[in-house]
Amino acid sequence: MPSHHPGEVLRALLEAAPLGIIALDTRGCVKLWSRGAEHTLGWTEAEVLNRPPPMELHLPEDSGSEQDLRALTRHGTAVDIRVRTAPWRDAAGSIQGTVVFLSDLTTQHVMERELQDVMAQEKEARTAIHAERRFRELLEAAPDAIIEVDREGRIVLLNRVTETLFGYQRDELLGQRVEFLIPEDVRNMHVHHRGQYWDHPQTRPMGSGLSLQGRRKDGSRFPVEISLSPVKSEDGFRVTAVIRDTTERKQAEDNLRRIQERYTRELSLANQELQQRNREIERADRLKSEFLASMSHELRTPLHTIIGFSELLGEELEGVLNEKQKRFVNHIHKDSLHLLELINDVLDLSKIEAGRVELRSETFDAAGAVEEVLASIRPQALAKSIQIEVAGPKILLYADRVRLKQILYNLLSNAVKFTPEGGRIGIASAIVDGFGEFSISDTGIGIPKEEQESVFDKFYQVGATTKGVREGTGLGLAITRRLVEEHGGAIRVESEPGVGSRFTFTIPLDPAGESESVA
Repeated sequence: MPSHHPGEVLRALLEAAPLGIIALDTRGCVKLWSRGAEHTLGWTEAEVLNRPPPMELHLPEDSGSEQDLRALTRHGTAVDIRVRTAPWRDAAGSIQGTVVFLSDLTTQHVMERELQDVMAQEKEARTAIHAERRFRELLEAAPDAIIEVDREGRIVLLNRVTETLFGYQRDELLGQRVEFLIPEDVRNMHVHHRGQYWDHPQTRPMGSGLSLQGRRKDGSRFPVEISLSPVKSEDGFRVTAVIRDTTERKQAEDNLRRIQERYTRELSLANQELQQRNREIERADRLKSEFLASMSHELRTPLHTIIGFSELLGEELEGVLNEKQKRFVNHIHKDSLHLLELINDVLDLSKIEAGRVELRSETFDAAGAVEEVLASIRPQALAKSIQIEVAGPKILLYADRVRLKQILYNLLSNAVKFTPEGGRIGIASAIVDGFGEFSISDTGIGIPKEEQESVFDKFYQVGATTKGVREGTGLGLAITRRLVEEHGGAIRVESEPGVGSRFTFTIPLDPAGESESVA
């Protein structure tokens, strides 16, 4: 059997789903726009992709709840829709945005309005019968069968629709008991109920909640609705019955129910297939992460040997090296360190994605961790004559100190790489809503707006450094964001090409600690 890529299957399921499905990223921009959404709202996926939704879409505050609203389509017409939302998570469980499910309520509302119109017509007909008594012209104009019955249950008045509906001539029905128009097997029961009605006459539907049937002259049965109304007359009062053939409506209801049942089965099957595909994708992703973790461990062992021996050769303990040999050894050492950095990053990321990162949280002063990182960063900054400024209050954090230093190191090393000689780097801290907030700013080359979200993707590199070449693994910011989110914080970037960048992230405070301003 031919294999299908999970993405192709998912796309096919989305195209076949009767619901409109929209995926919005954390900025509120469209990342997915299904064929159902196009059918309901009029815009194609190409017209809305990577943009905010083209119409107002007031989403429910609570995930999983429903909200009915009216929206304008691409053609300017109003459409009633029901909106349900769910969080959009990636394989690691991080929230990437919101999935919106739309169902078109227009048909339902049309049916409700039609039903309301029919009930209004029925009420109007009953009122007219009470007001005009036996006014013949009004009876004949009525859309439903209307009969009037005396106390003995004999038919004393009927309109033309009654003849058409039951298949009798007028003279065949006048004087007949009303039971003549119902199936034989329920006539005795009807006589009993008719007697009870005469004891407590009032305008009401007959047999509320029951399935009522009429009987035609040819013996065939058909579903009906009957409304009863007492009418004063010379001999006391009579009962007027308005009879409506509900055959077409029953057929429409049956058809609608069958369609709903079919769609429910199809949607259930699609959901089951989608869940199975998701499980397969998750398993494949887990196996990939486990493979990378295993290979990273296997590769680091020989690399440490290469790094160690290249350092020994560089020290010339076993003999003097000529300039060419020194250059070769230096290349071996430098590239081995770069490869080790790449392997360490891959190992870190694979652990995070596999859910095997354990944070060892403790209470500590953020300033001490910042200074320890700066001790490693300052030589690189000094080589490019870059100034580093630190400002902010004393902040006690409750976090993994090693991982915080890794976050700071990744951001500061990037700032040095992408800041030209003579530039500036700033580290600012503040306390905001129960979190410690840290901002790393630089006067570097900046990041184009369309790439600012992508810089947190795995293996993504914005462009060349100030040295004119790409450096690093492209994993540093991906790891940084995952580590920040593992702590329960968030990270964002603000940047302008040619001006610089500012990366801001939050880390939880120590709930029992105190923070104070420092000079």
